[in-house]
Amino acid sequence: MGFNLNNFKSNISGYGYLKPHAFEVALSIPPILQNKKLESYDGTEKSLFNVTNDILRYRIDQVKIPGVSLLSAEVQRFGFGPTQKIPFNSYYHDTTFSILLDKKADLLHFWYDWMRTIFEFNGSESGIRIPKYVSKYKSEYTSTMQIFLYDQVGNIVKKINLYEAFPSSLLEMPLAWNDKGDLIRLATSITYSQFTIEGGGLKDPLVTY
Repeated sequence: MGFNLNNFKSNISGYGYLKPHAFEVALSIPPILQNKKLESYDGTEKSLFNVTNDILRYRIDQVKIPGVSLLSAEVQRFGFGPTQKIPFNSYYHDTTFSILLDKKADLLHFWYDWMRTIFEFNGSESGIRIPKYVSKYKSEYTSTMQIFLYDQVGNIVKKINLYEAFPSSLLEMPLAWNDKGDLIRLATSITYSQFTIEGGGLKDPLVTY
């Protein structure tokens, strides 16, 4: 059967498509940061609920939907000869967030302080500067994060849930005097224990007798 351009157009028009800019990211505040406030350089304070819901919600401009790989072993099909891959485990790939910094760089401190509460690699500038080099319990510092995918009229079509998620790295941010047209972005890697895709999926057929 030859290629039919009209069928192709009809298929794309009928089933539609999604665009990579139509998304939103939301996250819950981990227990260890709840009831804390974030102080800006000028001394003003914000609740972390305000930071995550009123600022961060509109600042994550790039994100990767999580990926998964099957770890396989090479097994000879007949005990000898050609091999085939047999999965024995799975591996979740970390996702990354690109975040536009606000004018006071409060979001930089939010992610930095979150990582420092997970494992105290630095002391406090306003208190004891000598770090303890200890880590907290996982249940204290993890969060549930959600990535919402929208269609072209603003309806949620898929929700990706990341469970027991937390930032595992805060990447360096280059600055340059001759870079006058770009915006400062923060990049962080997010690790998690599992993820699910909500909204549709495989369904067993209804069995009738």
